[in-house]
Amino acid sequence: MKNNILKFGFIAFFTVVLVGCNSEETTDQLSIDEIDSEEATLTATIDDGSEVLSDLTLQGFEDEESLAKSNTNRFLPDCATVTIELTDTTKNVTIDFGAEGCEVRSGHIVKGKILMSYELDIDAMSLLINYSLEDFFIDDVQFSGSRTITRLKANENGNPQYTMSLDFTVTFLDGTQASRTGSKTREWIEGAFNGNWGDNVFLINGNWQTNFANGNIHSTTISTPLRREASCRFLVSGVIELVRTTYSGSLNYGDGSCDNTATFTNSEGEEREIML
Repeated sequence: MKNNILKFGFIAFFTVVLVGCNSEETTDQLSIDEIDSEEATLTATIDDGSEVLSDLTLQGFEDEESLAKSNTNRFLPDCATVTIELTDTTKNVTIDFGAEGCEVRSGHIVKGKILMSYELDIDAMSLLINYSLEDFFIDDVQFSGSRTITRLKANENGNPQYTMSLDFTVTFLDGTQASRTGSKTREWIEGAFNGNWGDNVFLINGNWQTNFANGNIHSTTISTPLRREASCRFLVSGVIELVRTTYSGSLNYGDGSCDNTATFTNSEGEEREIML
């Protein structure tokens, strides 16, 4: 899914669009060119890390349970150690990236462990996957917390689907913290269960909220499903609606072409092409 670890597209918005959040702001509508670069960087890192977590967890599960297991274009790096523990009713899977870390396909360095647990009945139409993070870092940024993923074997379109709850805290190298809550759904529309992670295509829906220590809140809602293709580094289509404490707008990722541009439109109807 676009190199499996995209900066979930919001890097573009938060790098180009986000406005200053200092106490001197007094206007209701700010210019499209005003930037809060510090908060933009933090938000982009959280977006990116959230996608790293999603990709690693789903790939770890599918690597273990797929009927068409294959090492072709896998997402998990060879340096990751997978340990399995079985009970009478559950399967516990630990993905250990080590204290020194492993480089994943996008170039990120991942450290620590992802601990998953789910019932042995993987053929069930709906399966709940619980996972937590242990000393887990992405490029020296720590992610703490837990999630649940509801894996639907086939949705109304006949496709596998994963609904993920978001509930984690991010701690940056300087001690700055932020938290994120919400949910995200991935529908696996192409390449499912063929043993090759590289040809997968997902449609993503969802909404979430990011809370910063200074009281600022960033809300994101996907209004048109985002399309992620493993063959492209960037999101190729879809629209997201973004609202922060004093600013709002939408970001359109285009018509399906694999390129590094998107169009941002603010609440006044002003448009700007931005680079992803």
